[in-house]
Amino acid sequence: MHWPAAYADFNVFRRRRRPELRCAVRQDRPVPRFIDGAIWEFSGTVVGERPPAGFQSLEAHEAMLSAGYYLFRSPGARN
Repeated sequence: MHWPAAYADFNVFRRRRRPELRCAVRQDRPVPRFIDGAIWEFSGTVVGERPPAGFQSLEAHEAMLSAGYYLFRSPGARN
């Protein structure tokens, strides 16, 4: 699938005790206050057409418009 530029660059954070739970935030948007180093850690960047498992581009775009972040599960994720 080809992604429009609006979908291309996200920072992804994973919950430390539940690494399958991810939060993606567009790089040009502020990181939500609930993302802190005690509970969440940076896990990478979505660039272009290589999203992590479970990342859905349309849902991410819609979530960014309404909430400012996108929560998703990454199947098979490990610590």
